[in-house]
Amino acid sequence: MAFKDLHKLKKINVIEKETINVPYLVVGKDIFAISLYSDLKAAHGPENVRLLSQDEILKSDLLPKGPSSIRGETNQRMFKDLFPDVTITKCNENALFYKDMTWKSFGGRSKSEALKYDEGFYTGDRIDPNFEEIFKSIRHDEEFIAEVSSEAYQVRIKAIRKLEEGYVVECINGTEFHCEKLFFGLSPYHYLEFFTEKSQLSASFIEFCESTKTSSAVFVKFVFEDAPLSDIKETLFIPLSYTHEWGHFIGEFRTVNGVQEIEFMHFMEDHLMSEEDVSRIIRLLKKNMEKIFDNFLKIKVREFISLEQEIGCLRIDDTGFHKSVEEQKDSMKNLFFIGINAPITEQQRVHDQFEYSEETLNGVMRGLVIQTNHTKKFD
Repeated sequence: MAFKDLHKLKKINVIEKETINVPYLVVGKDIFAISLYSDLKAAHGPENVRLLSQDEILKSDLLPKGPSSIRGETNQRMFKDLFPDVTITKCNENALFYKDMTWKSFGGRSKSEALKYDEGFYTGDRIDPNFEEIFKSIRHDEEFIAEVSSEAYQVRIKAIRKLEEGYVVECINGTEFHCEKLFFGLSPYHYLEFFTEKSQLSASFIEFCESTKTSSAVFVKFVFEDAPLSDIKETLFIPLSYTHEWGHFIGEFRTVNGVQEIEFMHFMEDHLMSEEDVSRIIRLLKKNMEKIFDNFLKIKVREFISLEQEIGCLRIDDTGFHKSVEEQKDSMKNLFFIGINAPITEQQRVHDQFEYSEETLNGVMRGLVIQTNHTKKFD
């Protein structure tokens, strides 16, 4: 798929300006936002909840993208405590990197190419859960996706303003959502970008939001329709270059509905986001797949490409967030962060016992802890 085709993934709707008053507004389009939207509708009625997805909702949005982020002792222990009955696949082996025409293990005698950004996080063991068992309020069929897409407002956000008892979320076409409670599924950094009256925010809250900024990433998924490509279980690191420190493609094979696929993630630098840059990176991945796997060109392969503005932030300062909330309780009232980069609130700390600091939770596990606490209110 050429980079220009990525733009086709972003559905552009021409919608007339309107004012929409609704008690509950969910912003986002990942599995956490869509699941919470479904739960809120069931609890309060569909007329009282709206979903502002900004972009078209795709089937790929109903699962976390890229390699598993349920890694490390804290993340894995918390998952088992919260979801003891959910089916998991555990990979105890260290990740593999490609060098000298073969796969080598991290922690062995050979040294990988330089790891950039947060690539080192993905070198250890992991858990792969069955997310359909966790998110029971959503389905993964085309009918459900079409239903949610028809309900979602697919226009980008321009600004967010605080009212005395709620929020106004303004879209670029002039439409305004007036809501009592705002469930924000992007990172606090993006909330800060949209919030217009920054003088209402404390210095500590602004500092916290800025700390949650992450790099962007390109995700490239290969689906092998005829036969599986490989039986490798470990997380794979394929360097973009052996002469330059350009980072890696990081991916894992998995089987979905009897079909094998692998989805690679590559951290992008902000100044390397042009069409030419992304196209070059995707071409490099394909060339590497052809060299590493002899049968890559012999199997029918479908490709799916997406760009994400943010990925999981590995170091979220929950303590800093708690302090900032204490300083400005009024301006934070009825604002709830959700998803992989959301801070854990004081109320959520009461419900869950953290053997270690909650700040060591990251990625999907952080989103699951926050989601579980919201869902408890509907039981």
